[in-house]
Amino acid sequence: MSDANPHPLGPENRHYWLAVTMSRKTGADMQRALEEGVIDHADWAALVHRCRGCGWSDGCNTWFAAQGDAAAEVPTTCPNAPVFARVLAALAPA
Repeated sequence: MSDANPHPLGPENRHYWLAVTMSRKTGADMQRALEEGVIDHADWAALVHRCRGCGWSDGCNTWFAAQGDAAAEVPTTCPNAPVFARVLAALAPA
């Protein structure tokens, strides 16, 4: 979420799982991205940190619940949308 107002960082564990769930809902295979060098551990840590500061993160569970089984598009409000998009593009079948 692009918000000029700072937000207190949320619990690390909660935001780790929000990021994992977002990756699953969107089809972005973050483990494979790590294994294939698309992202590194610092990228993953930064992703979770950005999630922790996101003012929209309370809406994630509602968004998750509204998604079907097919891979969903990352919401534009997600500050990690560019990372998920990069992973999806890099790991897309040729």
